[in-house]
Amino acid sequence: MAKAEQEPPEAAATPKPAKAASAWPPLIAVLVLMPAVAYATTQFLILPKIRGAMTEQKLHAASGKAPEQHADKAAKFSYDFDNLVVNLAGSMGTKYLKASFTLLSSHENLKKIIDENKKKLLDTAINVLSSHTMVELEAAGAKNVLRNALIASFNQALHSDLIEQLYYSDFVIQ
Repeated sequence: MAKAEQEPPEAAATPKPAKAASAWPPLIAVLVLMPAVAYATTQFLILPKIRGAMTEQKLHAASGKAPEQHADKAAKFSYDFDNLVVNLAGSMGTKYLKASFTLLSSHENLKKIIDENKKKLLDTAINVLSSHTMVELEAAGAKNVLRNALIASFNQALHSDLIEQLYYSDFVIQ
């Protein structure tokens, strides 16, 4: 009986270890949610893009012309901006960009409209081109970003969607 009395105080003195968290609930959640996420991504992101591309190809095949041919036919009037030189942002006047480009439009009065707004468009081009740094212009795809910014800025300055495309004939950074 003396031994029975001694055991309870020892048992009370040593605490029982806490239960470790089980790894099964997160594993089950991943196994259930991953197929659901994959299904949703396929149904709502990937398949609509594929269907859109296929529809576009069918439309172009039915018309008998490639998409590039449509764009070139639509934009048949052009205007050249030659030798536009600007200082790059953040260079303290030590780096510059020299660019020449051609604007394309399907509007037959393109030359007249641009001649009437030449100073406004030159100022717009200078502001857009000089707002970029050397690092930004060295990045991949920087010319396309700059091209889109110029088109958008020209169209905003003209208060219309006159300019449809812009092609560089000269683009030098020094």
